[in-house]
Order: sequence, then C-alpha cells, then structure tokens
Amino acid sequence: MVFQRLDRRSARAVNDPTARVHSPTSDRLARSDVAIDAAETDDPLMTDPLLPPVSEVAREPEAPWSQLRDDVVDGEGGEDLFDVVDSIARLIDGPVVVEDVDFRVLAYSAIAGQPNDEARRSAILNRRTPDRWLRWMEESGVRHQLAHGDGVIRLNIPWSSPLPRYIQPIRTAGQLVGYLWFMKGSGEFAEGFERIAREFASLLAPELARRSWALNENPGGRLLRQFLAGGMPAARLAEVLKVDHETVGTAVVVFEVEAEAPDVVGVRARAVRELARFAQMRLHAGLAGSVDQQIYLLNAADSLDDRGLAVLVEKTATHLERVLRVDVRAAAGAVRHGLTTAAMSREEADVAMRVLASRSGGRRLGCFSDMRHEILLHEVVSGLRARPLLTRGLLDRLNDHDRVHSTDYEETLSVYLNSFGDVSAAADRLHIHANSLRYRLKRLAEIAELDLEDPQTRLALQLVLAAR
Repeated sequence: MVFQRLDRRSARAVNDPTARVHSPTSDRLARSDVAIDAAETDDPLMTDPLLPPVSEVAREPEAPWSQLRDDVVDGEGGEDLFDVVDSIARLIDGPVVVEDVDFRVLAYSAIAGQPNDEARRSAILNRRTPDRWLRWMEESGVRHQLAHGDGVIRLNIPWSSPLPRYIQPIRTAGQLVGYLWFMKGSGEFAEGFERIAREFASLLAPELARRSWALNENPGGRLLRQFLAGGMPAARLAEVLKVDHETVGTAVVVFEVEAEAPDVVGVRARAVRELARFAQMRLHAGLAGSVDQQIYLLNAADSLDDRGLAVLVEKTATHLERVLRVDVRAAAGAVRHGLTTAAMSREEADVAMRVLASRSGGRRLGCFSDMRHEILLHEVVSGLRARPLLTRGLLDRLNDHDRVHSTDYEETLSVYLNSFGDVSAAADRLHIHANSLRYRLKRLAEIAELDLEDPQTRLALQLVLAAR
C-alpha cells in the first residue's frame, strides 16, 4: 500500500512553527520565498522551488487520468500520500492540500514554480486550516455545503487573497472523511477539472477513512483487538464486562460486508459502529471491533448455547443488511466456556467464514457447530488444490481417454461414487440402464487401473474429484 508514511516534511513545524533550520519543512521553507512573511514582501504570491520525486507519467501534462491513476497510485511511482498529491497538482497546474474531516493537513504539494500564499503556508506549518478561515466557512455556510454536498465549491472569501481556492469533499459510503483543496494562481482551471477533482477524491477516500479515528475506533473495538491479540488477560476483560471469565459462555462471530471499492472501508467502519450499538443494546456482555481487516463480535453470556448463537447470527446479519443496504455474511465459532476460549472460537469462526465465502449464491450464514463436515471437506480439498502433486496421475488416464474418445467416464465415476456405490441410483441419475452402468464401471476401472472395491481407493477418488 502506497499510503503508509506520515508527513515527514512538517513534523518539526507542528511542535515549533517558528523553526526554520533543522526540520524538513522549515529547511524547505527557508530555501524558498514561502518562508518570507507576507507582510515583508511586495508580492504576496510566492513560489515553491522544491521538486520531490514523482512518477514519470506525472511529469507529462497531457497524461490521461487513467494512466496517472494506474502508474502513480497503484504502485509504479507513488511513494506515499504526498506523491499522489504532487501528481494531482501537476495535473491541474495548481497547489493542492489534503485535509481530514477536522481540517487537519495530511499532505500538500510541493511543485517547482507553483504559487503559494500566507494562508497556505500557515496551514502547512500548523497542520491545520487557520481559525480565521474556519470561522468564515462556518458563518458563510460553506461547511454546511461540504457536509451535505459532493461537488467542488469555490470559496468567495471576503478578504484579499492571491490564490483563489476550491474545495472538493471526500466521501466513502456516504461518510465525509476529508477535503481536497485546490488553488490557482491566475486564470481558471482547465476543462475537466471538476471531473478530476471527483476522481481523485474517490481514489483518496479509502486512505482517509483508514486514518479517520471517528470511523474506525470505538472503545469496545480497542478492547476486543487487544484481547484477541493476546495483550489483555481474560480476567481483566471479565472485570470490564462484569462476567465470570472461567464459566461464562463465549462465542465469536465474524462478518463480511460486500461493498465495491472505494466504499468498502467506510461500509466496514459503519458495520463496526452498528455492531457496537447492537451489542450495547441487545447483549448482556459483548464487544464489536475490527481486527486484522475482519469484523468481529464477541458475545459472552451465562445462558449462551448453539441454538441461541444461531439466532444471534441471523439477527445481527439481518440488522446490518437493513442498515447498510449491502449483503452480509456471518459465521460463528462454537460456544465455549470461559473467556480464555475466545481465541479458539475465533479460529472456528474464521474457517467457517472461508467455507461460506467459497460458495457462489449459497447460504450466507453459518455456525461452526452445524458445519463441521463441510468445513472438514473444504479444508482437505483446499490442501489438495494447494499441492497438486498429491492428486497427479490418479485420474490422468481416464481424463485423457475422455478427451481423445469423447467419452464421459469421469462423470460416470463421479456419479457412482456420490451415489455411495448404489448402481440403480447412479444409473437413474445418468439416465442409463443399470447393466450399461456396470459395463462402464468395468471399462473405466480397466483404463485407469482402479480397484473400485477398495474403500480407500473410493475415498481418494472422491477427494480428487472434489478438488478439481
């Protein structure tokens, strides 16, 4: 993932806005006219001479949006959030700033020759839009527009400023997660600017959602993550939940929400919040949170049993689908006794979810206790698919014969084995006479050199056919 590093250009400036020599940002400012206070210069429109590394495609003004997106953001040239912002600034030919939902600066462009002004300098040094601007945006209704709209807004500020500003709200799954600021030294942005603004806002939305504390954190989620990671003793969590950690019934449920990128991050965050509310209102003791990119619900109750757990899985999944308006899968581990068994229940929930996710159009809810045979077969077959050398050669001759002679011996064998060796039942499914089936079985056994009377051979063949 290219968006990993925090802002290293202005780390020192956050703690000491007057620093000009030793911090990366202040060194940069000291080498440019940006460091000159607006009151000390005759030209308030200043330029920034620094040029950080960017993708080669970003250097071409005519580079199409799709190529820029693929080459810069998907890993060919973009090093971090700053590289993407630099690429946007080059594409629109104007300075760019990305801020979170609280107007804190996350990244800003630094392109040679592009203009700057005192307000932008102040925002970068202090990592936040100046209070004067925020007050005016509140009083003028701009913040209301940002909260409820999706388009680019041009700021008609009441005081003189050399850089006209435009703001594009950034949303994911309907949730506001940040802002893209665009500035223009002279003239207007080129045709297609608003489309580019929307495209980049959509592209940046997942990263800003990940950085958003409001979207991704809740107290219960932090406790759950710490507990499942082994960083909190069961006895300590039991004190928080007010249960007996040795005897309480415990089960973990894992959820998957089906949403298209870039909305998936926001939808997952909303799912966690809804589960947290559900646990608080409906469960005696429960925690919801996101752990290792998975959504979990821990349920602890003295009277918890497998039947009650199945009802809980259905209710929570139905609630999430109604609120989020997306399809939801949910799988639960078996009910265990004591909080110390939560890790085992989580492992069971994860493997049950893998089985549900492997189906296309099948059931979306399940509990480990009701799926044991399916889970066993799924894990064995997955292991065989991962190691094809284990199945190589067992049915190669039969497969080659079917391909060369247009026969269907492999299908005949599969139906026979799935009919538990019942010739009459298999013949009915194949729509042939029982004697014809017996002849086919004898012939395919000769071709593949198989002993169909041996139970181990039949079991091995069933596994090989299931792994195809």
